Amino acid sequence: MSFIRRVPLPMSALALGLAALGNLLLPYSPAVRAACGLAAAVVACFVALRIVLDFSGVRAELRNPAALAGLPAFFMALMVLSTYVKPYAPIPAKGLWVAALVLQLLVTAVFMTRHVVPFSVSKALPGWFLIFVGFVVASVTSPAFDVQPVGRLLLYAGVIGYVAVMPVIAYRMLKGGALPAPALPTVAMFAAPPSLLLVGYLAVSQVRQTAVIYVLLAIVAASLLYVLTSLPRIIGGGFHPSYAALTFPVVISAIALKQSNLFLAGTATGPVIPKVGIVAMDVFATAMVLFVMAHYAVHFVTVPAED
Repeated sequence: MSFIRRVPLPMSALALGLAALGNLLLPYSPAVRAACGLAAAVVACFVALRIVLDFSGVRAELRNPAALAGLPAFFMALMVLSTYVKPYAPIPAKGLWVAALVLQLLVTAVFMTRHVVPFSVSKALPGWFLIFVGFVVASVTSPAFDVQPVGRLLLYAGVIGYVAVMPVIAYRMLKGGALPAPALPTVAMFAAPPSLLLVGYLAVSQVRQTAVIYVLLAIVAASLLYVLTSLPRIIGGGFHPSYAALTFPVVISAIALKQSNLFLAGTATGPVIPKVGIVAMDVFATAMVLFVMAHYAVHFVTVPAED
């Protein structure tokens, strides 16, 4: 029980990053994908045990807006993991997907009523991207369960959410002062929404417009550049459980670049990213996930257990 209490809720983002990494690396090896899925499931199970066995502690922790804003990562991870389960147990997998989506939307509604109204720019943090755009993971995974109409609806909602919240968070970052060290890794979340929207668009759009893909690609590139230039400052701040936020944004960006390049290869314009760039991004995303896993391993070994 003492170990379970030491499982931080932000570790959900590591489960999400691992599950997404498996899909990124599938073209290289189905076995690697399976290993990533298994690792993601183990991490998600630890978080689930923490929620169940330490519910009072979790409930108290979630009174913090930053903690509640990060909770959707757990349900996002479950949605991605449900696609791993689907070939073996399609009905339970779809049930897991639906349950995770409903709970994610419920968290979004609770967060908005508690922490968005009344509105204050000073409250805005990068973690808000999970609240307003994170549910687009359902758009990405909807083809696995043949529910693309639901995916399209959520994609549109995600675009609205991103357009609404991006200027607010950007203004907060520019004018609101530096983030506290424990929240600094969440800066990486800037890369997630445009990449998630791009992958979701490719997954559920009936007619894919090249111009839309180019616009989203440009936003992905700018957001990713911002995150990459921020990495030395983030890593220099030392390990915090929020390090898990460094995984999924990089992985989903790599997926967005790869999938959009594949689509553009079949158009008159052709691919815009050289193959070496795609491979380099895959390597970097893998290295980032392994980097975070290593730091978590050290954290669990070195932090003394509670009585």
